Amino acid sequence: MPIAIEKRARIRHLVGASCAAAVLAGAVGVAGAQAASQAAEGATQSSRMAPSEDCTSYHNDSDGNPVWEPPGCTPP
Repeated sequence: MPIAIEKRARIRHLVGASCAAAVLAGAVGVAGAQAASQAAEGATQSSRMAPSEDCTSYHNDSDGNPVWEPPGCTPP
């Protein structure tokens, strides 16, 4: 009899540990997804909030297209 009880106890511990591992993995996955979406949102907002400065000059690239200076400026 004691061997059967020991096996049941081991199985209960194994099932409990498996459930705990699954819950922990799910929580870590959700936290990672939230962090990634917040980082992407922050990057988008910072680029929108960047001050736009007027271009001061330009030069033509090898195809004859104007390249404005400084990079990221607003052409006239």
